[in-house]
Amino acid sequence: MDKKQREERRRQEDIALQRGLLWVAGAMVLEALLVLVNRFYINFTLTDAGVNAYLALGKWLPVLRNVTLIGAALALVWTVLQLKKGGKFGWPLIGAIALGAVAVCAHVAVKYQGPGMNMLFWLVAAWALLAMMFYIYQREFFLGAAACGMSVLGLWFARYGAAGRLESGLLTAGIAAVGLAALWLKKNDGVLSEKMNLQFLPKKTSYAVLLVTCLASLAAVVVAMVAGDMVAYYLMFVMVAWLFALFVYYTVKMM
Repeated sequence: MDKKQREERRRQEDIALQRGLLWVAGAMVLEALLVLVNRFYINFTLTDAGVNAYLALGKWLPVLRNVTLIGAALALVWTVLQLKKGGKFGWPLIGAIALGAVAVCAHVAVKYQGPGMNMLFWLVAAWALLAMMFYIYQREFFLGAAACGMSVLGLWFARYGAAGRLESGLLTAGIAAVGLAALWLKKNDGVLSEKMNLQFLPKKTSYAVLLVTCLASLAAVVVAMVAGDMVAYYLMFVMVAWLFALFVYYTVKMM
């Protein structure tokens, strides 16, 4: 590798790091907003100001959830259309992710209250870490970590039985989508879009570990939805251990 190539590679790495840090900054803003919601909606004080803040948030959080959910869906459709015609899709995708994150946070805060808020503090941090993985780590690990992460989250919702069935079902669909994306990439030698010549994964990528991870993540949530909350609780630890094993595997693979 000559000097020019090294400089170009360093420039690309710097750009990737900067983009990852932007997602981390966004996660920090979202964490700060969650702190405010936790203070004035979950742990509000029995004063006139505290009760008024609670009532206002109770009124507007469901509205925020619905508006951002619709916005995320429209942005996702826009992203798909841009991909099909070979146009730029970065901003629509960022909008879909950001709006979707806000919708998830608002929904969990309204429906699951205190336990949901405690989970959200961890979830937003995990989202930031996943974003950093996308930019500075192996892409196949990013996909595997996404499937594992959705599995852990689906198991958390499965602990609530029928009350969490909708969320668990949606996360099951998300895991299945990651698995189908992995199969698509395998079929097309890692190319996400032929029109844009967008190479998402290297051509010689091994998909066995990724596909097994998607299958195990999917199976864990389905089993928990059928077997009940105790099984879901213990499977959460299994999937966290699986995620750690993935991290070790891909780290060793890079050496």
